[in-house]
Amino acid sequence: MPSVRVCLQWTSVVFNIVTLVVGVLAVLAGVYELDKFNEGSAEHLEKFVQVGMAAALALGAFIGCLGAFMGSIKVLVGHLVVLVGLIASHVWKLSHYNETKQLDATEVYVMDLWMKELVHHGAMQYLQQEYECCGDKGFSDYTCLNIKVPRSCFHTKDGIHALYPYAEGCMAAVKRAYLQVYRYEKWVHCGLIGYEVLGIILGITLCCQLTNKTRRYTY
Repeated sequence: MPSVRVCLQWTSVVFNIVTLVVGVLAVLAGVYELDKFNEGSAEHLEKFVQVGMAAALALGAFIGCLGAFMGSIKVLVGHLVVLVGLIASHVWKLSHYNETKQLDATEVYVMDLWMKELVHHGAMQYLQQEYECCGDKGFSDYTCLNIKVPRSCFHTKDGIHALYPYAEGCMAAVKRAYLQVYRYEKWVHCGLIGYEVLGIILGITLCCQLTNKTRRYTY
């Protein structure tokens, strides 16, 4: 029935517009993550791959929207190919998921900054302010070496800093923050696989309806 086909076309258009928005937001999130969490991450290459996957999702959504609006089977097939490729990319990313490797990379990153801090004071400033931590294991890392605890180890508000420094060391704080982001990535990839499977089902169903329409006109 034409009404079913038209309904499917507009459903596909709306679905792909939403996907396009998701893809653009994913690109922005990937660029932000690449900038903020590049150092200390297990695989720098995978960060660029994730940005590429997000861009491919936006591109696939645009192609799918165009195909549904035009009622073009060829364009929709291109859309389906992109979605299948994205699912394969998600599976590849999940197959390389390794929390131990991530924690080891973060540990090397923090330890390297701490070694620099002992030579040139200020190397740990960003971490201590961003993650509200102090030293490697704690502020005692400074005091036991007779080094003045830096201002970045104190919570500051309106130019007034707290009486006591942060109790938590940066090794534990940064590991926890990076691992949390790493786990979020895993669940986002899992969710996108389900979302893209739904897109494939919708695309195939629409292609079948358009094929039936072509056959009716042929007869």
